[in-house]
Amino acid sequence: MQLHQLRAFAAVAEAGSISAAAKQLDVTQPAITRALQQLELSVGATLLTRSAHGIELTPYGQALLEHARFIVRAAADARAHIRQLAGDLSGKLSIASSAAPFALVVPRAVEIMRLQFPDVYIHLQEATYPTVMDLFREKGLDFAIGPLPAGGPGEGYRHDPLFKLDLVVAVRHGHPKARAKSLRALADVPWLITGPADGPGMVIQQSFIDAGLPPPQCVMHSESVGGAIQIIEHGNVASFVPRYLAEEAQAGGLLAIVPVAETLPSLTISAFMPVQKILSPAGQALYSAIHSISRTLRPKDG
Repeated sequence: MQLHQLRAFAAVAEAGSISAAAKQLDVTQPAITRALQQLELSVGATLLTRSAHGIELTPYGQALLEHARFIVRAAADARAHIRQLAGDLSGKLSIASSAAPFALVVPRAVEIMRLQFPDVYIHLQEATYPTVMDLFREKGLDFAIGPLPAGGPGEGYRHDPLFKLDLVVAVRHGHPKARAKSLRALADVPWLITGPADGPGMVIQQSFIDAGLPPPQCVMHSESVGGAIQIIEHGNVASFVPRYLAEEAQAGGLLAIVPVAETLPSLTISAFMPVQKILSPAGQALYSAIHSISRTLRPKDG
């Protein structure tokens, strides 16, 4: 089993055809076919079949694909790491972040990193747990930033808490419950969860339970906080929104922050990545900058 064979296999699996994979890797189609045949001989199993829909993975191929992706990316990461240590300031980073750290931390951290590595290409995307876990497996993220469930990201991942994000209850401007004083008064309002119910969105249900109330009716989920705010602005739903975003929208006359008496939970924003991940010097510089900026967002003792 050799690296070029795994690279060809992963490219065919992702591109869906030998011709597309050959173009992607800038090699001939016979070279791809030969690499696949050698790989199948090496593992002793058929990995791919042809059908009317194109190339399809067999169960053996599906089992091998995640390993192949990991090995190919690890090799590319190793090459980039050594080149950067040798003074090459180029490379590539792939980062995912939820909306709040995307606005509060990432822009300044990127600028700090680029002072040291001006030629590194950075792919930034907005995503939240658990969607972001698929991006680690399929797209090779370097690391992600955002809220996590109480148990953390799960086995095989490490996480570092960065800062806490205060939440408020938000409704549209002019909503009949905009001046409600308690969660009880909002029990009959439809709610929007930002993030899945088994992840960060669980704070809504837990807040009602802590107040001695049954969980409210949650009528929709939004993976995007920005999208959720748009829905709140134009509908009758309520949701928990990061305070700084809600205050901006309220200042613009779009949202109202509901002055409930209960102490609302906060979200812990963390940076997380696979335990096996070794960041390149550029990745380490960005990760360090994110930590440094996050420290300025933490409440001061006393």
